[in-house]
This record gives sequence, structure tokens and C-alpha cells, in this order.
Amino acid sequence: MTIPSPMPLRILVMDDEELIRLVLKESLQAEGCAVTTVTDGRAGLDALQASPFDCVITDLRMPRVTGWEVLRWVREHQPDVDVIVLTGHGEVPSAVEAIKAGACDYVVKETPFNEGPVKAALAKLLAVRTLRQENLALKLAARMPGLEPMVPGISPAWKKLMETVEKVAPSNAPVLIQGETGSGKEVVAGTLHQLSPRREAPFLAVNCGAVSGQLLESELFGHEKGAFTGAATAKSGLFAAAEGGTLFLDEISEMSGPMQVSLLRVLDRGEYRQVGGTRTLRANVRVVAASNRSLQDMVQSGRFRDDLLYRINTVTISVPPLRERPEDLPRLAEHFLGQLHVPGKVKRTVSSEALARLSAYPWPGNVRELRNVIERLILLSAPGRVEPIGTEELASVLQPMPASPGSAEHETHGSLESAEQAHILRVLQAQEGNKTQAARVLRIDYKTLLSKLRKYGLES
Repeated sequence: MTIPSPMPLRILVMDDEELIRLVLKESLQAEGCAVTTVTDGRAGLDALQASPFDCVITDLRMPRVTGWEVLRWVREHQPDVDVIVLTGHGEVPSAVEAIKAGACDYVVKETPFNEGPVKAALAKLLAVRTLRQENLALKLAARMPGLEPMVPGISPAWKKLMETVEKVAPSNAPVLIQGETGSGKEVVAGTLHQLSPRREAPFLAVNCGAVSGQLLESELFGHEKGAFTGAATAKSGLFAAAEGGTLFLDEISEMSGPMQVSLLRVLDRGEYRQVGGTRTLRANVRVVAASNRSLQDMVQSGRFRDDLLYRINTVTISVPPLRERPEDLPRLAEHFLGQLHVPGKVKRTVSSEALARLSAYPWPGNVRELRNVIERLILLSAPGRVEPIGTEELASVLQPMPASPGSAEHETHGSLESAEQAHILRVLQAQEGNKTQAARVLRIDYKTLLSKLRKYGLES
């Protein structure tokens, strides 16, 4: 029986009978598996702590450390490793007890020994592992905001962006996406994934600025039981869950120095270690990173590693802000009007006058802010109102932005910051100074809001 493995299984065989070890090693290596053999449970436990394995095949009766002890240790310390037990004809009840204790299957040793049942057990195991990984990816994805679909643009800036995305997508090279907050960096990352050969595997995302140092390390790499206070059980991380797919690291500029070193190891060698673990694990994941800050400037100031920057920006994609592609605004507004439609209310359109005003607005919060404005318009719309949204209705949620004083040069370079400052202040006032709620309304993370408040002297 052929084992249908997309990637060679790493198998550790423990048995004190030399013939069984040789037969299993030769037959499973012929199937493409990477096989290590040991003569007893003590050597087996040493091997498990030194190298990564997907599966353990162990006899129950062995000198020094029994198969029972191996099973209990694996279930407690490496629950991602599956165990198949080997047993004699008279020990089937013991094998059934081993299943209850956490083994995934058992095989009765025939005389002469036949490797066929072991291969059959491994084929079933592989199917279960695939389902388990898919379920883990779905659970993790459920904790994350859903990806916005890509809305086709007609502006030259957007067409140029999509040309780059289509060229880069088939590659496995890391990609750095740069752009202002709310410009659609995660949408671009999701599109890269959908156009790549990895499209059938998971796409998972994490905001590096929203998770503290050690928690981010655990979130990405997983942890062993007892690795830190509160780690009552072992846990797999996003690199394991995104196996074969894409991992999107948003706001990578907020990643701590030690985490940057760990990420560099993954990108250079394709391997990592769980928090508190000693095993070296493999990572078959494409990394796409994003930042709304200049990483080159951060390298110059010593806040970001230059070697990591060179590794993640094999290709750099710049997402244009909404103010640089006003031709796309009508399509985006129409998309959000349909997407955010409230049951029981008539789906409305936007008048040409209101669209002109929307196009003239500088959008410091970019597409995310536009979505927020459309959502407020829909929620505040009177039941039964069917006429297009006009300028008066728009004025209730979109105040005119103040012009910057001074010279024409100052207006060119200062007006956007003035607009952003005024908009943040307006939202804060509307939320009665509640910064957490203001960040939610602005659709930026809390740390980004605090940074902008410091920048504009609005902390208090």
C-alpha cells in the first residue's frame, strides 16, 4: 500500500527486535518517509527531544522504558506527534487500552512480520493529520477578521499595483507590502495568496503590534507545556497551522528585537523552535509582511534589523493611498453599500454631488475610513428612505477638513497631517475621549492611535 504523503512523514521506530526495525525502515523509506530507528524507549525519548517527528511506531514491551511510558510522555509533551503501537496476538486488550490512552492506532505483529498493516495505519494517520491541520487553520481564521475581497480599480495607480501582484504571486519569495494605515495592505496580501500555487492551503494573519513579545512568539511558533506561566498544555502556532500556505505579518515594524531574530531564522533556514522546546521544526510557509512605516528609516535609527529587512523585501509592493486614486472611489463606495446593506432597509446609492464631495476629501484613514463612513450612512439612514444619498446627509458623517495655514508649499506638505489630526480629534470628541473606542471607529489598532496622539500632542 502506498502512503499518499504530500511531504515525507518523519517516523521514529522503537522496537527491541532488529528484524522489525530493519523491515520497517526499508519499506517506509521506499515510500518516501524519513525513518529513524532505536532499540528501546529511553533512546526513543532522547531522539524525540532532539529532533522533530510526525509519528512514533513503538512496541509496548521494551527494556529500560516501555512503550506505555513513551505514549504517556508524548501525549503530555508533544501532542502533535501521533503514536502507533505494535503488539503481539495475546496483547490486543493492552493495545485497545493504549488507544484509550491516546495512541492513534495499533498493529498486531504477525509471524513472519508483515509491514502492510503498518503502511495502512500510516495512510489513515495521514488523512487524520490533514483534517486536523485544516480544522486548526479554520479555528485560527475564525478568530481573525475576514479578508475583504479585492474591488477592481480603474485608476492607473491601482492597475500598476495589480500588475506587480500578478507577477509576484506565483513565487514563494517573501513580500513586503508598504502603505498607509487603512490603504488595503491585508487585501493585497490575500490577493497574493489567492493567485499563488498555495491558494488551497490556509491564509492566516497576525498583527504584530497587537500582541506583546512572548505572546507573539507563542502565537507564531507555539509552545511546550509549562513553557511559561499559564501554559498548561502544549500548543501549535500559526506557522504550523499555515503549513503549505501563507502567513501575513501585519505591522511588522512593531516586532521586538528578539522576535526579529527568530523570524530571520525561519526565513533563512525554514525552521523554528516552539517556546520552551528544543526540537527544530520545519516551516513550509510563505511570509508576507506589511508596514505603514518606513522600515529603512527604522534600520537607520537601530529599531529594525537590516538583515531582516533585506530578507523580507525580496519584493516590495507599495499600496497607493485612496487620495491618489480618486477614480476608484465610486466603485469602492458602491461595493461597501452592497456589502454593508442592512436587512429591512432599502439599498441606496450615492448622488453625483455626494460622490464629488467624497472624491475631494483627503481620506487620511484611506479605504478603511471610507468603509466606516458608508457604514455610518447606512446605519443612520431612515427606514424606507430610497433616494440617493446627498451632500446634506453626507455632511452629518463627513465634516469639511480644515485647510492648512501658510505658504503653498506648507499646504502641499502639511494639509494631510492637519486633516488627519482634525479627524482623530473629531472622533475622540464623539467618543467622549474613549481611546479604545476611538481606535475601533478609526479602524486602526490602539498602539497606532497612541502613536498618532503623541505625534500631534493630543495625549490628554
